[in-house]
Amino acid sequence: METEILLWCVITPAIISLAFVIGAWRASRWDGEWNGHRLPASLCVVGWSAAVVASLVARQDLDFDALESWQMALVPIGLGSLLIAVLSPAKDSTASEQTHGHGITPLIAGLACVATAMWSMPTGDGWVDMLPLHRPWMAAVAAAAMVNLWALNRMRCAGATGWVMWVALAGLVAPTLLAASAYGGFAEWLVSALVATAVFAIGCSGLSSESFAKLTPAVVLLSASATATGRFYTYEDHPPWLYSVILLSPCIITLADIPFRERSTKVRVLVAVFVAVVLLVLVAWCLFSASLFGGPAEEW
Repeated sequence: METEILLWCVITPAIISLAFVIGAWRASRWDGEWNGHRLPASLCVVGWSAAVVASLVARQDLDFDALESWQMALVPIGLGSLLIAVLSPAKDSTASEQTHGHGITPLIAGLACVATAMWSMPTGDGWVDMLPLHRPWMAAVAAAAMVNLWALNRMRCAGATGWVMWVALAGLVAPTLLAASAYGGFAEWLVSALVATAVFAIGCSGLSSESFAKLTPAVVLLSASATATGRFYTYEDHPPWLYSVILLSPCIITLADIPFRERSTKVRVLVAVFVAVVLLVLVAWCLFSASLFGGPAEEW
């Protein structure tokens, strides 16, 4: 079992992601708006999607006639992120391309957030008692994804292109911890997403390419969707503020970065790492402290 998890949730997504990182890097060296920017950005999204889908197919007993909501949510996540990567303009685009891109990209991002929120809600006879939670959670997922996308984009524009993917990765760790406390199979799959995201984040940091940072929407959408899934699959009554922290952790990190945007990159990264660690420790403590440090179970 451990060998299969290592193979399909770590090694396989890492190899697939690395192959697409190399392909995107080679494409980014070409001239032209499409070849040098849109193509490598698209390759990043396609490669990341291929990595997580490969793990999903290998580790889950999929019934394509009865897919679960968290599996179907990959459709709006992948398509929305790919459209954003293709249509968003590069920094050196012409004025008309910048205007057109900045006009349509937020619209697509908003639609992707809403679609992801809708597809993330579990349906079927077994979830009838949870229907009253659908509307508030759809609103929470869509709103959190939009806010996080906007905040990370502002951080990227403020000189964080090389490490903004790591902030998005930190935002995916918290939902993975939530999943680990509720649904083992889902948590395994999120580990593959963490591995794939980490490989692309390394490529983004090492190559300082804006194209790699265009993968951020996919990671943000998955984080929001995974939080909703963790909420519906858990039996624990976690407080609302904990879900708010999990949903908005990327935005919280970007808020902490604002006072330091005139400082060196090293200082900004250290601040982001510190805030991320504090948030993740807080989330982990709230999720697992009872099981780790609780008293012995009462015997009957």
